[in-house]
Amino acid sequence: MLEEGKPPPQTVEEQPQQDTYSGANYDRDRVLSVMKRANEIARIPAAAEMAQAMLSFMMEITQAESANFFQVDSATDELVITNVCGEIEGQHLIGLRLSRKYGLPGVTVCDTKVVVAGDLPAELDWLNVVDPLGAAFKRNVINLPVCSKDSTLGVIQLFNFQQAELDLLVVLGERLAVELEHHRSVDETRNSNERLITLVNILGELTGTLDRNRLLHKITESASQLVGAERSSVFLVDPSTREMLFQVGYQSPEPEKTRPAAREPKTRPVSKSGEFSHFNRSAITVPIKSELSEREETDEHSHILGGLMVFNKQNAAFKEEDAQLMQILAQQASTNLQIAAMYESTDELLLGVIRALATAIDAKDPYTQGHSERVSDYAVLIAREMGFNEEAVDDLRIGSLFHDIGKIGIPDQILLKNGKLDENEYDFMKLHPRLGANILSQVKMLEPSLPAILEHHERLDGTGYPAKLAGEQISWMGRIVAVADVYDAMTSNRPYRTGYRPDEVIAYLRGQAEILFDPGCVEALELALSRSKKSVAGHTGRLYHHP
Repeated sequence: MLEEGKPPPQTVEEQPQQDTYSGANYDRDRVLSVMKRANEIARIPAAAEMAQAMLSFMMEITQAESANFFQVDSATDELVITNVCGEIEGQHLIGLRLSRKYGLPGVTVCDTKVVVAGDLPAELDWLNVVDPLGAAFKRNVINLPVCSKDSTLGVIQLFNFQQAELDLLVVLGERLAVELEHHRSVDETRNSNERLITLVNILGELTGTLDRNRLLHKITESASQLVGAERSSVFLVDPSTREMLFQVGYQSPEPEKTRPAAREPKTRPVSKSGEFSHFNRSAITVPIKSELSEREETDEHSHILGGLMVFNKQNAAFKEEDAQLMQILAQQASTNLQIAAMYESTDELLLGVIRALATAIDAKDPYTQGHSERVSDYAVLIAREMGFNEEAVDDLRIGSLFHDIGKIGIPDQILLKNGKLDENEYDFMKLHPRLGANILSQVKMLEPSLPAILEHHERLDGTGYPAKLAGEQISWMGRIVAVADVYDAMTSNRPYRTGYRPDEVIAYLRGQAEILFDPGCVEALELALSRSKKSVAGHTGRLYHHP
C-alpha cells in the first residue's frame, strides 16, 4: 500500500505478482473480507453485470476515480472495452475497439504482469484520440491483465488510484478470469445446443419443398443463419460440361452497429464483378455430393453435385463446429436436391401427359385447337402478376390446362354444331365443368386444381354456371381462369365471327369488372400482357359475348 502523502512513481514499472509495491502484509480479516465480497460478486448470474461489479470493487480497493475493462476478441485480434466505471460520460467508450498491436500504456496484452504508470499524459496517445476530454484528467493508471491458464482474457485499467494493493488486485483478476471462463463455457454449450436445434428445424424445413429454386434459396439462407455468416452461395455442376456454375446467393441483413471504432479501417479492395463480390475475410466450402453405389462410376469427381460456401462470420471467426454443421447441411441438401430433380422429371412427365390430353380435347374442334394451352399461359401470367407462390401457380397451370376436359362427355353433335345451340343443347353444354371435375376428382394429386375446372364459368354476379356462385363464393383459381378463358375465346376466330383485337377484349373485361369478372384479375392480365408480349393477335369485328 502506498505510504500516505507519497506520490505514485513517475515511470512505468512492471510489477510481479508478489511485488513489494503492494506494501506490508495484509491483515487476515481484510483478506477474508475481500474474498467474501469477491465470492458474492462471482455469484451474479450475468457475466457483464458480474464483471461490472468486480470492476467497481477494484476501484473501491484502490480508491481509483475511473476504470475500463478491455476484453480480448480473439476472432479479430482486438481489445474491446466492455465495461466502464466511475465516469458517466465515459459510457460512450463501451464498444471501443483497439488493435492488440497498439497495446495499452506500458503493457502488451500477452503480458501477465501488473503494470503501474505514474506519469500518464505522454503515454495515452490512443486515449487522446478517442477521448481527449477524459485523457486530460487521467494522471496515473494500474494495468491489470486478466489471465486464464491458457490465455489473456483482457486488461483492467484503474485510473487516478490512491492505493495500489496489487496482490489483492491480482487475486481478484484471477477470480474474474475463472468466472468469465465459466460463463463462456456455459454460453458455448448453450449456443451449441441451440444451433443443433436450429439445424434439426432447418433439415425438417428442407424436406418440406420439392421446388428446386425454393430449395436452393432455402439452403443458402439456412447456411448463413446456422453459422452466422454474412453471405452464402450454392454452386452446382453442369452435367454436360462438368463446370461448376453459380446458382443462388444470400446476403444476411447487416447487424446493428453498436460498437464504435477507435480508428477508421483501411480501405479494402472490393471486386465489382457481381452482386456478391465483397471482401472476404474467411470462408467455409463444403461439397454437395451424392452417395456412390457399387454399380456407379468410380471417378472420384463423378458424384460431386456442387458446393456450398459461407463467407465472413459476423463479429467472429469460423470454428471447426461451423464446418461440421455445414457438412451436415450439405449432406441433407444433396438428398433434397436429388429428390427435387426426380420430382421435376416426374412433374414434367405428368405435365406432358396433361398437355397431350388437353390437346386431344381441343383437337375435337379445329376452332379451339390450342385453346387450353393458351388459357393456361394466360392464367399463369395473371397469378404471377398477382403474387401467388409457385406451388399455387403449378396447381393453377394444371387446372387451367384441364379446364375443358369435361367436354369429353359432350356429344359431338352438340360440341361441333355449326350454329346456335338450342336451349336443351346449351343446358347440356353447361354440364362440362362439373363433368370435368368429376373425372379428375378420381386423381387425388389433382384435387387442388379442381376449382379451376369447376368454376371457370362462374361469374361475380351469380349468373354463371354450373352452381351460380357469386362474389367471394368463387375461388381465386376460378376467377383467374374465367378471365383467361374469356380473353382467349374472344381473341380467337370462330366459325361465326373473327377474333377481336386484344385491346378490344381488355376494354370489354374492364367494363365487366366487378360485375362478371374479378377486377384484380383483369388488371393483372393487362399488366402481364404488356410485359410478356404473349397476347394472341385477333381481327377487327363486333363485340362477342362469351356464354
